[in-house]
Amino acid sequence: MDNERARRPQFSDQAQLTLWMLVLLAVVFLVVSIVQPAFLSQGNIRNIINQNSVLIIVSMPVTMLMITGNFDLSIGGIIGMGGVLSAWFCQSVAQGGAGLPYWLAVILALAASTGIGWLNGFLTMRLGVASVIATLGTMSIARGIAYIGASGSMVELGVPKEFRIFGTTEIGSFFTLSMVFMIIAVLVFFFLESKTVFGQKIYLIGANMKAAQLSGVSVRKQINTLFIISGFISGFAGILLASRLGAGDCKVGLEYEFSAVVAIILGGTSLYGGRGTVIGTVIGVFIIGMIANTLNLFGANTAWQPIVKGLVIVGAILFQRFAMGLKDQRKLRLE
Repeated sequence: MDNERARRPQFSDQAQLTLWMLVLLAVVFLVVSIVQPAFLSQGNIRNIINQNSVLIIVSMPVTMLMITGNFDLSIGGIIGMGGVLSAWFCQSVAQGGAGLPYWLAVILALAASTGIGWLNGFLTMRLGVASVIATLGTMSIARGIAYIGASGSMVELGVPKEFRIFGTTEIGSFFTLSMVFMIIAVLVFFFLESKTVFGQKIYLIGANMKAAQLSGVSVRKQINTLFIISGFISGFAGILLASRLGAGDCKVGLEYEFSAVVAIILGGTSLYGGRGTVIGTVIGVFIIGMIANTLNLFGANTAWQPIVKGLVIVGAILFQRFAMGLKDQRKLRLE
């Protein structure tokens, strides 16, 4: 019996949780498809993926940060700042902008966003400020820069035609450029997480930081790198959204940090670090995205939508606990 047990394929708690959340996603998809047939139209499926593509992109580095036990709540502010700066730098001088070529405007906006990411790492790892506090502060700084750059509104007039390239380019009849960037981001971070020494160190830091340090892992370097990557990607996401909108809006990106954290937790990443996957995060984003889309299809009052989404999210997290409880019971029976 013991030999037979040993031959059975073993799945980690994380793999089991990801599988359960994938089952939940399939159930939600099936139920919604039955109650609202319009959900299955190609245009609607495309809309769900496209609308959630940017959230998935910014959630990738935040997932890895949360695996280390850290948070990045500055992403929403950086998104707004990146979008406004990319518009202001290329806006014509006559309209109050810098009048630079668009390619240079993008580089400068990304540099500023990466700078905020570096500041997050400096405050957290050098000065010892808790990541929640540090990134809340930098979120306000970035959002303030966005408000100043857009004069409390948006940078729209006097931007060049190429400003809309990222947001409006389509590849074939289904894919947008944002969706392509999303696929690339998921593949890159999945590879980093599961196939590289860098990814192994991330999990080790989250599981036991002291042990990671004693084993020779440069904890400061690893976490600083993730904060810098997160700042860069959040700035890039802001540029994508601004291009899609055709303007740099200082209010874009509001509550993205909340949506990202909820999706990441929903996907099985632990608040305490040491556990999580980027694939789980993708599943979490799409669960939330499908719920929001379904409410829109039914014409639900916007005031009720956050309540319904909140209830479903709580239900999904309880489902996670139930699923892991079943696994623990099965372990006890085998022992």
